[in-house]
Amino acid sequence: MKTMVCFRTEQGRFALPVESTLCVRKVDGLVDLPAPRADIVGVLPGDPPLSVLSSLGAGGDHVLVVISEDVRYGLHVLEVLGVRRFDDDQIGPPPKGQQGGLIAGTLYGADEFVLVADAQALAARL
Repeated sequence: MKTMVCFRTEQGRFALPVESTLCVRKVDGLVDLPAPRADIVGVLPGDPPLSVLSSLGAGGDHVLVVISEDVRYGLHVLEVLGVRRFDDDQIGPPPKGQQGGLIAGTLYGADEFVLVADAQALAARL
């Protein structure tokens, strides 16, 4: 059994293991970063400042705060859909043909298809 935080971007529905997520913040106060990498939408002030990624598609008013090993970052999302538990047999392998390995698996259930994001691969985009 895996517990996942489910969320949505303009690209679709995604999930991250609950142990990789810390909280949800508003995007208020987002500061543009001069000469950012392609996936960086800005930085949220704080101690330390939080770089915000849009690697899984454009977001909206929310930032999902994620941690992978010792790297803490934000993921720009439209909305967080909630925390759900999935049986291990509901989690399939990652799709073939992706570049960068951002997706670690798939969840396919009653009328839904969810991509399981890889927190470590996302952190490597920083």
